Amino acid sequence: MNVLYVFLGGGIGSLMRFGISALVLKFPKSVFPVATLASNLIACLLVGVLLVQMMKVKPANAEAFHAFWIIGICGGFSTFSTFAKENLELMEKGQWIIAILNILISVSFCIGMVYLGRKLIG
Repeated sequence: MNVLYVFLGGGIGSLMRFGISALVLKFPKSVFPVATLASNLIACLLVGVLLVQMMKVKPANAEAFHAFWIIGICGGFSTFSTFAKENLELMEKGQWIIAILNILISVSFCIGMVYLGRKLIG
């Protein structure tokens, strides 16, 4: 049954990611991968919130909750593989400063968002 939860959550998370990309396209074009950063930040915040919420779920439902919300939705929404691809492309184009900034901002802020998500709920 958890496979179904991951499948459904992943589809929803992927649609959310698609929506972020469409929303960002309405803003002026930037070399910096804003949609990926936004998706990763939001997903990390959501993971922090969900980890605290999962502790409030009955143990019998915790595995399904984790499968749907954290693995499925957050996994489909967060885009680390895209993050890696975009940074490699920036490096190949010689845009090292933007790539390094993106890596530093994304990693440090995403860790901070997981922490913030836990603190907001906990």
